[in-house]
Amino acid sequence: MEDLPKIADKVRLPLKIKIYPYLMDHQFEGKAVLPAVEAIQLLAASTSGYLPDVGIDTILDARFDKFLYINPRVSLIDAFNEMEVHEDGGVISRLITKTRAKAGSITRTKEHVSLRFSKNPQEPALPLFDEISALEGLGIDIPPYRLYGELVPFGPAYHNVKETLTVSEQGAIASVYAPDNGAPSAPLGSPFPLDAALHAACAWGQRYRGIVGFPAGFGIRRIFKQTRPGATYIARIIPKKGCPEPVLFDIWIYGQDGVFYEAALDVLMEDVSGGRMRPPQWVLEGTQYQALPSLKAHCEAISVIELKTINETAVKALSDSELDRYGRLGAKRKKSYLGSRLCCKILSRQLSGNDRDTPASSITTISPDQIRPRSPLTDGRDVFSCSVSHDSRFAVAVAGKTKVGVDVEEISEKALRSRRLYMKEREEILVKNSSLGEIEASIRVWSIKEAMSKALGINLAQSWERAEIKDIGQNKSLVLMQKREYTIIHDTVDNHLFTMTTGIIK
Repeated sequence: MEDLPKIADKVRLPLKIKIYPYLMDHQFEGKAVLPAVEAIQLLAASTSGYLPDVGIDTILDARFDKFLYINPRVSLIDAFNEMEVHEDGGVISRLITKTRAKAGSITRTKEHVSLRFSKNPQEPALPLFDEISALEGLGIDIPPYRLYGELVPFGPAYHNVKETLTVSEQGAIASVYAPDNGAPSAPLGSPFPLDAALHAACAWGQRYRGIVGFPAGFGIRRIFKQTRPGATYIARIIPKKGCPEPVLFDIWIYGQDGVFYEAALDVLMEDVSGGRMRPPQWVLEGTQYQALPSLKAHCEAISVIELKTINETAVKALSDSELDRYGRLGAKRKKSYLGSRLCCKILSRQLSGNDRDTPASSITTISPDQIRPRSPLTDGRDVFSCSVSHDSRFAVAVAGKTKVGVDVEEISEKALRSRRLYMKEREEILVKNSSLGEIEASIRVWSIKEAMSKALGINLAQSWERAEIKDIGQNKSLVLMQKREYTIIHDTVDNHLFTMTTGIIK
């Protein structure tokens, strides 16, 4: 107890909480409640007004203990900022209200929010650019009308995830908007971007933890630059590993230019409804199945990125040689190039014991020949073979101890229509007689030959000629190449075929 800072002063400052119309759209079980981000704003403004020298850009140890319900018939709520000023310069600030019992003279004090300001807060380490600039994993899309109609049932003023939200096991990326509706933005910036990021975190918790979580606190919130009304930002929501329930997240909010605006770290989300609120069944569907099980079982590491989630911040993850190559590409190829580079960097971290210290720009994923991809260990050594591919939706990279080749293709009639380009007569017969159907079988033949060309380092025309498909299966096929027979691995995801070959000895 001797180590605790001594209290130098205690003060209770009155707060008049003005009830703006938009606040009535923020509800829990049909009743309007004061948003946590608004409560933080109120305490920061009050504390700064009383103690101008206290830095409020960093907020620590926030706890949201009780909802402050809003009576729709009142325009002001009387509350207090109860502060403890410590000798070390730190301040603990609490939002409290007082109510008097209807029968009797008993006054009840409720503590709704508590937080701490430190005189010398530690600056949080910035995240990895390859982690925040795209969403790794196989995601599902949640359009705004479903997010706010079924997962986060708030009114229109809080519909600030404006575009389709994509979530995967690795988290979520959201486009978050700061409406200009008269909400006070001083002294921390607009409260809406972080509030919208919490909606995305809630959606993630419903899908991957089966709980409807509300924010119960956070470890640290750092304001780097104030968000402003009328602007749109990117929010990257990263679930903390090893936290089944309650759920912890790190949230980073930044611009398309990669400038950081704020971070909320160790955000705690809990089911505060006592189990009364449950996720809809559709958002849970598919989570019981492992993604790409066949490929994962036959390689050292694999990474998949949803191309639509890549934002311009990804350019900051490129090394000098990668950036030079990127600058020479046409607009259509840039996103798939970024996706492939990010996948390779993720593999490098996985293969290096999940290294999260090496800057992304220090990992070069292009071989000296400027053609082949590589996933070096983060110390620069090449230990594993690497292959990359992309289609209209995904970028994928795999690593293996032997030569590997990977391909991803959207399943369509295109492969069937052009079969005479790349199929031998015996392969056409296999396709026609396949129980998978001609389209599915054709795309496997095409994909196998793509993967083989990458593994062997030959061009596609050579692979069409030299590779002979012997059997076509749902998850495994056989190919004869250079007098050796190889097993080819397949997985399908939402009408996209992933194909991989390993064990190639050149």
